[in-house]
Formats: sequence, structure tokens, C-alpha cells
Amino acid sequence: MLIHPAVARPYEEVIDQLFEGLGQGTRQDMGVCALDALNARSWSRPPRQVVAVGGSAYAAAEQAFPNARVLPILVETLPAAARDGLSRFVEPSLVLAQLRALSPNTESLYFIHLSDAPAELIRRAQRSAERLGLRWIPIAVGNLREAALAIERVRGEASTTSAVWFHRDVLALNPDILIPPIVRRSWAVGFPVISDDADTVERGLLFALTPDYRAVGHAAAAQLAEKRAGLRNLRGVHRVLNARTARAIGLAVGPAEEAGFDAIHD
Repeated sequence: MLIHPAVARPYEEVIDQLFEGLGQGTRQDMGVCALDALNARSWSRPPRQVVAVGGSAYAAAEQAFPNARVLPILVETLPAAARDGLSRFVEPSLVLAQLRALSPNTESLYFIHLSDAPAELIRRAQRSAERLGLRWIPIAVGNLREAALAIERVRGEASTTSAVWFHRDVLALNPDILIPPIVRRSWAVGFPVISDDADTVERGLLFALTPDYRAVGHAAAAQLAEKRAGLRNLRGVHRVLNARTARAIGLAVGPAEEAGFDAIHD
């Protein structure tokens, strides 16, 4: 069974895709239940396996179905009672491998992240960057003002051998304020700016790797069967490229490179 919190209409598609991917990964009978309806239902046949979207759904599922195997997915950190789960964050090594493929001359990476981002995720991103020989420059921000100041710093320091990665949710603080100045500087100087949000690519960032929710559902089904320990970052991704930005900053992105992306803006 897939259990999820109440979602606004634009996000219903995410639940549908998770459910579809989960169904592709298992032959068991499946159901789906919103969190607010969980305790209102009578369960004559409680599920043996549950995929819970988010920490609140995990806690409710553990309480409602104490004999079930409950897997939390799309969580920032592993709930205390859980032995394994799927993160809401994309595996950093995938993002940086894509950056290296498109921009082989990049030498330093500004990693702008929220102050409360999981420490282990930041360490994994740093290790991935250093394995590629990139100079690691992390900048933690806690609010819109700090994010704007970080962008001003990058605008003053970044060169043609720099790259900037806005980790998930940073630009969502206010995309109308934060995105235009960094895109203008990116184009003027010639350095890539990337993120974890597909919408930012349409607005001028070079590329983003975002969760492929069908792949997330499929991975959840596989993890239920394998029972691996720990929290795993997402490896099933949707790749989005802005080809116009690639040309503007001087990257040679041809048909072979574009073929690796799921969506291209031009």
C-alpha cells in the first residue's frame, strides 16, 4: 500500500506516478490511501508492506500497521524507528557527473544549500566534488536575504572555471528575486549554474536533475524486496537542459549530449 499526506492538486500527479512505478515493481495487489483517511477506514486485511511518503505518513503507518514492513520515502532524514528508506534528494554524484560531462573545464564549485540540509548529504556532495578534482566552496543560507547575499558573493567571485549549484529548495525562497541576477552573470562571464528544480532551467539555469517519481516508486518496490539498510539518495532522475544557456556560456553541447536529457529548453 502507498500512504501519502494530503497534497494540493498540482502534486496529485506525483502520487499517481509513485503508484504507477510501485506497481511496475511488484506483482502484489496494491492500494493507495491519503493520510487523513487512514484512521477513518476499517482494515479487515491490513497490508503486509507499506510505502509511506514523508515522515508523518511513516509515523502514522507504523502505528496503524505494527506488523507491516513500512518503508519511508521522500524524507530528508531517516525516521528514528526506520531501518531504511529513500531520500527526497538526488544522489549528488549523478549531478556532478553531469556537470563534468557538459563543462569539463570547471575547476571550482560553489554549493549553495539551506542551513538545515542533512549533514550527510552535504558530505556526500563534497566527496563527489573532490573525487572530480573540484575545489569545494559551500555556502549555507537560512533565508532569502542570506541567499541573495550568497548570489552577490558568487557574482563577484565566479570565473569561467567556476560552477554554481543551488541545492534543492534554495531558489524556491523567491525565484523572481534570486534567479535573474545569477543568470545574467552566468551569461556575462560564462560559467554554468545548476539546480535540483526543473522550473529553474526554463528560466535560464543550465540544467537540473530532479526526481523521476515513477522510478522512485519502482525503487521503493525493489527496496521492499531487498531490505537494504540506511537512507538511499535517489538515482532515478529526470534530466532537463537549457540549450540556449549552454550556447551562451560557450559549452559545446551537440546532439549526442542533448540525447541524454529528458527535456530541452531553447
